Amino acid sequence: MSILDDLDRQAKRIDVHHAHGVTVARQWGPEDAPALVLTHGSFGAWSHWVRNIPGLAEARKVIAFDMPGFGDSDAPPLPITAESMGALVAEGINQALRPGERFQLAGFSFGGIVGGQALLLLEDRADRFFLLGSNALGLTIDNDRPPLRSPNRDMTAAEMRDLHRHNLGVFMFGDPSRIDDVALDLQDYNTKRARVRSGAIPRGDSLARALRQMNIPVRAIWGEKDATSGRYLQDRRELFLSLPHCEGFTVIPGAGHWVGFEEADAVNRILLE
Repeated sequence: MSILDDLDRQAKRIDVHHAHGVTVARQWGPEDAPALVLTHGSFGAWSHWVRNIPGLAEARKVIAFDMPGFGDSDAPPLPITAESMGALVAEGINQALRPGERFQLAGFSFGGIVGGQALLLLEDRADRFFLLGSNALGLTIDNDRPPLRSPNRDMTAAEMRDLHRHNLGVFMFGDPSRIDDVALDLQDYNTKRARVRSGAIPRGDSLARALRQMNIPVRAIWGEKDATSGRYLQDRRELFLSLPHCEGFTVIPGAGHWVGFEEADAVNRILLE
């Protein structure tokens, strides 16, 4: 994965030490540029943003986390909740930024759920919250899709790659023809290293409650073919547009759940507005 290896070499690694171990972040872009913090989805890592970081880092100080229990970061203590994960990410943001430095946060899927809890703790220095395909909104999650396939240890490398292609096509991409080698490599690498499961958290309403408590400007970005919203995309639009601090709900035509990867340029334009 040359694009991932290149970005990793270019990054400044930040090890955030806390009572439960180390949370790892990576930083790109000018040190004095406005800060943009990125949090990833379930079974992911900072690399969920691999298509976005090069463009964002031209104008932002980009800090992408491996959330606790993902990628290079140590596992969090049990039990896992949106609130406990958010507190650890908030501590990570505090340590990664200069004292008092302001920032915006973009959270993809599970990263948006966790990011909402982190922002409740850091609201006094946060300028904007971008949400990409996140659940925990107290709304119906559409399950009308083919089942995901589960790996087993007897699979060959080719069989495992076919499994990842199937699962990405079912859950993450609006157009399966856009699934490339980078997406397949990331899916294989990240799923093997994920030690935290989002479990029932996305089916709850922790993010909706956080959004109603905060006054930070919020901007929502959804793929038109997001597999989790499916037939209930309009419910998401109505929830966000009912918030007095919502700046907009943008639907990216043709894109699926992993909207930042599938339509990176369109998403970056919004994140850089």
